[in-house]
Amino acid sequence: QLEDHYNFEDALLVGCMLITLLKHADRVKIACMAQLVNVIAPIMTEDNGTAWKQTIFYPYMHTSVYGRGISLNPIITSPKYDSKDFTDVPYLESTAVYNEENEQLTIFAVNRHLQEGLELECDIRNFEGYQVIEHIVLENDDLKQTNSAAGTPVAPHSNGNAVIDNGLVTAILPKLSWNVIRLAKRQ
Repeated sequence: QLEDHYNFEDALLVGCMLITLLKHADRVKIACMAQLVNVIAPIMTEDNGTAWKQTIFYPYMHTSVYGRGISLNPIITSPKYDSKDFTDVPYLESTAVYNEENEQLTIFAVNRHLQEGLELECDIRNFEGYQVIEHIVLENDDLKQTNSAAGTPVAPHSNGNAVIDNGLVTAILPKLSWNVIRLAKRQ
């Protein structure tokens, strides 16, 4: 039997998968994901009733809207952990996309840490005159939390704390969170 709701943990997984696709954009020309056409799609409806966004909707939407342009290959250092099947898994999964036409830079990041926020530092000195325009965060204390017709407790907010100082973007990424840090050139 199929589950009819994705939980918050699924949203983090989708975010990591999308970051992986962006990191390999030089080789991946097209990617098909069953969730876009499956019976458990990112947007659900009830017969003659309500429509709601599943938890996985947000990483898909953010990547679709802000992940257009040139995929950059950032050099990432992160604390690591060991899982049941793998060793040295980084807590931080991240990439960036530069949209030259709109003079925008977007950093996508997932903090996998179960208990702690993670400090993100990103050197953008080559992007002189850029400022943070938004830091979107998708977070929830319950990995099994779902959205439904009754409510959407898993939804992003724009209360992230990213700042730029002397060409260095810094932010504390909340534990277990999907983050979209949007930067644009000052007008």
